[in-house]
Amino acid sequence: MPQIPTDAPHSSVNLHSVASALFKHKKKILVMTSAGLLVAAAVYYFFPAAYESDAKLLVRYVLERSGVDPVEAMSGQTGKGGTGLNTDGVIAAEVSILTSWDLAVQVAEALGPNRVLPDSKSPTVGRAAATINSGLGTVTAKGSNIIGVSYQNRRPEVATAVLNELVNRYFIKHLEVHRSAGAFDFVSQQTDQVRARLTQTEDTLKQLKAKAGVFEVRDSITALNTEASKTSEQLSSSEGDLAEQRAKVKLMEGAASLATPAPAQPAPTPMLAATTVPEQPTPSATPTASPAPRDTQEYQGVVARLEQLRKTELELLSKYTDSNIQVKSARSQINDLESQKAALEKKFPGLIATGGRQDFGTERARLAGMEAKADTLRRQLVNIQERTKQLSDAAPAIARLERTRELDETNYKYFQGTLEKARIDEALDPSKMPNISAVQRPSPPLLVTKTRDKIALVLAGAGLVLSIGFVLLRELFLNRAIKRPLEIEGQLRTPVFLSIPYGGANDRLRLPKKAGGRNGKQAGLPNGKTEVAPWDPGHFIRPYSAAIRDRLGLYFELQGISHKPKLVGVTGFNAGAGISTLAAGLAAALSETGEGKVLLVDANVVEGEAHQFFDGRPVTPLTGALESSAPAGSAGDNLYLATIAPPHAHPARVGLKKFFSLVPNLKASDFDYVIFDLPPLNQTSPTIGLAGFMDKVLLVVEAEKNNRERVLRGYRELMGARADVSIVLNKVRSYLPKWLDGDR
Repeated sequence: MPQIPTDAPHSSVNLHSVASALFKHKKKILVMTSAGLLVAAAVYYFFPAAYESDAKLLVRYVLERSGVDPVEAMSGQTGKGGTGLNTDGVIAAEVSILTSWDLAVQVAEALGPNRVLPDSKSPTVGRAAATINSGLGTVTAKGSNIIGVSYQNRRPEVATAVLNELVNRYFIKHLEVHRSAGAFDFVSQQTDQVRARLTQTEDTLKQLKAKAGVFEVRDSITALNTEASKTSEQLSSSEGDLAEQRAKVKLMEGAASLATPAPAQPAPTPMLAATTVPEQPTPSATPTASPAPRDTQEYQGVVARLEQLRKTELELLSKYTDSNIQVKSARSQINDLESQKAALEKKFPGLIATGGRQDFGTERARLAGMEAKADTLRRQLVNIQERTKQLSDAAPAIARLERTRELDETNYKYFQGTLEKARIDEALDPSKMPNISAVQRPSPPLLVTKTRDKIALVLAGAGLVLSIGFVLLRELFLNRAIKRPLEIEGQLRTPVFLSIPYGGANDRLRLPKKAGGRNGKQAGLPNGKTEVAPWDPGHFIRPYSAAIRDRLGLYFELQGISHKPKLVGVTGFNAGAGISTLAAGLAAALSETGEGKVLLVDANVVEGEAHQFFDGRPVTPLTGALESSAPAGSAGDNLYLATIAPPHAHPARVGLKKFFSLVPNLKASDFDYVIFDLPPLNQTSPTIGLAGFMDKVLLVVEAEKNNRERVLRGYRELMGARADVSIVLNKVRSYLPKWLDGDR
C-alpha cells in the first residue's frame, strides 16, 4: 500500500513546464507581441524629431578665491590653488554648476523666453529655464577632467544658441561660485592686522633677547653648556696641578729646614759658672762629608728627571688605566729615580738644601700662578652658571614669542598672496580663465534618434516580455491545478496508474459528463444525436478501460488478492471528471474476460432524484442484485447494473452501517468484480467511509481542473481510511509538438 507523503512536494517549475505554458498560451503571446510591435512602429514614425548640439570643457584645476576659508592645495595640482578634492570630485562640482537652476535662469533671461520657447503662446522665464534644464545633458568619465555638455531641442537654431549662451554664462557662474563678494577689501584688512601683530611681536622679542644677551636661545644655551663643561674640566685639571705644586713646595720647605745648622749655645752665666757642676762630656759632632760637584750635578739631574716622569705619569693616567704598560713603565722609572735620590740624600744630606734652593723660588712662583688660574676658572664657571640660569628663565617667553612671530609671518605671507590673487580676480576676464577652457565650442545641431530608437525598441520587446511573464506567472505560480502526471508523482510520491489524454470533438478522447439516462445503452444529447454507452465496444473509453483492467489484474495477482468478489471503487473530486464513464468502461472491460460476472453499482444518490431506468425498467437495487443470481439490469454478457439505494432513497441512508450490512451478501454473491461508481469527494459524501471496504480505489483527477492542495488532501483522507488508492489522471492536454513532448 502506498505511503502518505509527509515531506514537502518538489517544485513543478522546469523547462518542460515552461515550454508547455508558452505553447498553451501562444495565441495570447502572439497578440500581445503584435500589439507591442504596432505601438513601437507608431512611436518610431510619429515621435517628434529632436536636434542636439554638444560642447566639451576641459577643467585643469579649480581655483578657490574665497577670502574667508580658501583652500590652497588640491591633490595632483602642485603649486596651484585647489579645492582639496580629487579629479572626480572637482568634475562633479562643475557639473552641478552647469546643471544648476540659477544658470538655466540666467541663460533664459539672456536669450529671452520667446527665443527659447518659440512655439509657446505665453512663454515665461521659469518655463524657459525648465525647458533648458530638461534638454540639458552632461557626460563625464571616471578619472577624466573633460565634461561633455549637450542640449536637445526640436528647433535646431535654438539648440545651438542655448548651448553657446550656457557655456559663456558658465564661466561667469564659475567665478561667482569660487570667489566671495568683497574678497579684496576683506583680505586687505586682514593683511594690515596681521602685519601690525607681526611688528609688535618682533619688537617684544628683540627687547627680550637684548635683555638676555642672546640672539638664538637654542644656540646660546648649547654654547653656554659647552663652555661650562670645558671650564669645569679645566678647573678640575688646574686644581689637581695646584695640589701637586703645593705638596712639592711643602716638601722643599721641609728639606730646607732640615739642612739649616742649629744656632750656637749661649755662654753660661756667671751664676751658673760659679756653681760646681760636674762637667758633662759633649758629644763629638759626626763628621759630614761634603758632596763633590759631580755628585751635586747628578742629584739635580735625578730630581729633574723625577719631576718630568711624574708629569708624564699624570698625563698617562688621564688617558689610560693603572694596568696600562706605559703607566707601569713610568712608575717603574719613578721608583728607580726615587731610590737613587734617596741614596744620594742619605750619603750627602746637604744635597737636599742644595737642590732645593735653586728651584724653590721658581716653584713658589708657579704655585702662586696656579692658585690665580684656579680662582679665575672658578669665577668663570660661576659666571657661566648664572648666565645659563638667566637664559633658562627667559627661554619660555622667547620661545613663545618666536612661535607667535612664525605664526604671524605665515599668516602675513598667506594674506599677502591672497591679496595678490584678489587683485587679479577682480580684474579677471571670465573668458580668459587659465584653469578652464572650451575644448569644443557648441557644434552645429544634428538630428538625434537615440531616444526614439530606444523607446521603440523597448516597446517592441515589451509586448513579448510582458506576455511571456504574464503567462509564466499565471501557469507556474498562480494556477495551482494539476496538469501533468509528473506533478502528481512529485507531490504524492506515487506513480500515476493511468493517464488519459484529452481530445477534441472529432476524436472524442475525453470522459464526458454524466448525462441523464447514462444507464441506458444510448443516451440522448442536446443536439439530437445519440451518445454511445460506455460499455459499448465502440466507446472511446474502452482501450483505456482495458489498460486499467490489465493493470488491476496484475496488481491483484502480485498482492495475492484472490477472493471474490473484488471490490473496486471509482471516485473523483467533481462531477464531470469522467468518474461514471470510467467505472462503466472498466466494468465492461472486466466482463469481457469471461471469468465471471461483473456488477456495476451506482452509488450516486441525490435527494429527490427520480429512479434510474434501463431498457424501460427501473434499475435493480444493490440488495436485489446480490440476492438474485441473474439481475434484471443486464447491459451485456456478464455485465449487470444496479444502484446502491432503493427508489427515492435519502443520501443519509447510504452510510457505513447500511453498507456494512451488505458485506455478507457481497461475499456470498457469485460476482467476480463489483465496480462502485462512488460520489465525488466532498464534506458530505459517504465516499471516504465506503472506500475503506474496497480492494482498490481509483481516484480520478481531472487535469487543469483539480487543485493540487485539494488532490493532496483527498488522497490523504482516503489513505487515512486505509484505502488502497491509485491515481488516474484524466483529460491530460499536451500543448507541445510531438517531437518536443517528452511525456508521449
